[in-house]
Amino acid sequence: MSLLLRRHFLSAAQHSTRTRHLSAMNCSFLVLVDDHTDAGALARRQETRAAHLAGAASLKAQGTLVSAGALLDSHESGGRMVGSTLVINAASPDDVMALLRNDPYVAARVWNLDSARILPFRPASF
Repeated sequence: MSLLLRRHFLSAAQHSTRTRHLSAMNCSFLVLVDDHTDAGALARRQETRAAHLAGAASLKAQGTLVSAGALLDSHESGGRMVGSTLVINAASPDDVMALLRNDPYVAARVWNLDSARILPFRPASF
């Protein structure tokens, strides 16, 4: 086999391996997580929000966090925050759960991880 042909096959094999690796790492998951419902949950959310947003900004810069926002108890003005929704790129639901566990909202007992729904998600490409 010629050197040129070997290089072509090696390059194709490396590209194929890299593509499989990237596609495994680029699964998207839609996450819905409720806040705890005790009387102090909203105050804890507000107290912890700056640390939570700083961590989210870091995950966004890494390409792990695609989108996120608060779930509200009403569509009308002044709706109270009662949970969160996130779109996360990760290799597996377990990796998503590990990210959630490290969020300041968990340490502060804002998010109720028992309520978390982690759903495979395919974003529209438009």
